[in-house]
Amino acid sequence: MLSHPRKARTRLGQIADGGLFMLALGAAYGLRANAVALDLPELRGLNTYLWLFPWVAISGPWMLSSQGFYTQPRLTSRWGTMMKIVRAGLFTVLATILVSFLIRADVARSVVILVGAFGGFLVYLRHELSAWSTGDERWQRRVLWVGTAAENAAARAALSASERDAIVNVAECTPADTSPDDFEALMRRESIDAVIASMRGVDTADIQPLLAVGEREGVELLVRPGVPLQSGWRLAVDDFGGEPVLYVRAQEASPIALSVKQALDYLLAAILGTMLSPFLLLIALAVKLTSRGPVLFLQSRGGKNGREFSMLKFRTMRVGAETEKAQLADQNEMKGPVFKMSNDPRVTWLGRILRRHSLDELPQLWNVLRGEMSLVGPRPLPVSEVQAISEGADRRRLSVKPGLTGLWQISGRSDLADFSDWVRLDLTYIDQWSLWLDAKILLATVPVAVLGRGSR
Repeated sequence: MLSHPRKARTRLGQIADGGLFMLALGAAYGLRANAVALDLPELRGLNTYLWLFPWVAISGPWMLSSQGFYTQPRLTSRWGTMMKIVRAGLFTVLATILVSFLIRADVARSVVILVGAFGGFLVYLRHELSAWSTGDERWQRRVLWVGTAAENAAARAALSASERDAIVNVAECTPADTSPDDFEALMRRESIDAVIASMRGVDTADIQPLLAVGEREGVELLVRPGVPLQSGWRLAVDDFGGEPVLYVRAQEASPIALSVKQALDYLLAAILGTMLSPFLLLIALAVKLTSRGPVLFLQSRGGKNGREFSMLKFRTMRVGAETEKAQLADQNEMKGPVFKMSNDPRVTWLGRILRRHSLDELPQLWNVLRGEMSLVGPRPLPVSEVQAISEGADRRRLSVKPGLTGLWQISGRSDLADFSDWVRLDLTYIDQWSLWLDAKILLATVPVAVLGRGSR
């Protein structure tokens, strides 16, 4: 357990399962190719199936992950485990058949089905073997606890059932009462595999020599800094200034996944901007001909972490509308720091059409290309409204780039009358973000915009 932190163990499990799915593909092809007694059509050569090996190695663990197979060290029951694996195997089969159809690959459906069955069976065996070995004393880690008696007891009480099964609590000691020589003798006498040191309540000068002994002896060291954090899945250990530090990301997404999101933002914004350019010119001409004033409206909005930027929109209000906002404050229909009004008298007749179908937001593709916004994310608020947000939890919506669309747009838009509901959707997006979620939001935005649902 201590050799591989939770994320590393999950990654090792995914790699192992990917290998098992490749093994399942080889077995499925061999079985099908030699099933001459069943009088089935002859299979194409193995070279036709080579592309499937990396595909199942990736798609198998991916489907298992989507079913929550890797989210807990130990699942609640064997039945629950089997159902997750069965669903993952079924989805792997369906995805493989779909991909082979799209790329027009001539593969036998029977081979694909056998891959799902064999792969699921091998993954279940691997899971059972892992669960058995975790509780076997030969695989358990002999642990020495270092720290105050209260901290050591609290740390042991906080362990999950699977974590308790993975270790043997051999001994504990208090740094102030233990010399480095006694510590070294204790480690050798008890054949210690790992030292768990709790920093809270102890003097660094007392515990540092003991940790140096552990490092010299070649045992694993797990240092508890005594800083309680509620976001364990967003926590990583890094180095800064030559010493280890705890790093808490604003969201669970890995830096690699966020880089992919950024690249897709640039690519899709460029493609959409190019494709829609004639339509954007028509809208600009219509705005110019139907009301006095500039075509585009620039407003200071709060971006990532509240950083101010100029957001582009097609102008939908008459000139000077910003100066009239204070006079309409008592007609605000939103509870919270934001301003929304159904029949805002400042909006032009063309502006109502543009707003209803979110066409006024299209110039923000330029903000996406400038790196100030993303295609999907929390909507950016005017700087004055950002400054009015007082709740710390509400301000966490600013921890990511604002988006052209988001969960708010597809979940009711202005029909949501409470800013807290808006924030709840934004935080749900941040905490559950994935590229697949972005894709679903983008696809769901199209009918919402076309039909004008929930607009004001």
